[in-house]
Amino acid sequence: MAISVKDIQEKEFGTQATGGYNIEQVDDFLDEISEQMTKLVRENLELSRQVKTLEADVLAARRQAAEAEARTPDYNEKGYFQNLQNAMRESLIGAQRIADETTEEANRKAQKTVSDAQAKASALVSKAQEEADAIAAEAKSQVETLEARYESLKAAAAAYKEEFSRLLDTQANALRESNGLF
Repeated sequence: MAISVKDIQEKEFGTQATGGYNIEQVDDFLDEISEQMTKLVRENLELSRQVKTLEADVLAARRQAAEAEARTPDYNEKGYFQNLQNAMRESLIGAQRIADETTEEANRKAQKTVSDAQAKASALVSKAQEEADAIAAEAKSQVETLEARYESLKAAAAAYKEEFSRLLDTQANALRESNGLF
């Protein structure tokens, strides 16, 4: 099934438990787009080959016409050769017009294919960059939160240690003072 620009714009991916896009869905979608791009490039190459073949055919027809005109015997019948020359000229003009139209159409299709492919690729790259930036920002935020929590726990542990040391010192002093009681 061909992927349209609308399909790309409206494509939604399921999210994973971690909050990110489902990697498999994104990879599958990118594979579909890759296949479409490959098909379009092949079609473009085939059209270019057809244009070259038609141009070669036109050139060969011109050569044959020139050779035929050069080999034509010199008859005295003025109207015969005039008609023959006009018919050949019209044939060559018709062949040239057809070749020009075919070449122009192939070039238009090729240019459209390339521009469509470039637009799709650019949109995909832009979207991927935005997603990567969002993921990086979220990861950075989580790291900062964890670092702050770590520092808070570290400070709480130091305060607890100090309070506990003070309590032990107080108890040791109380025991030393109470040594005289016993």
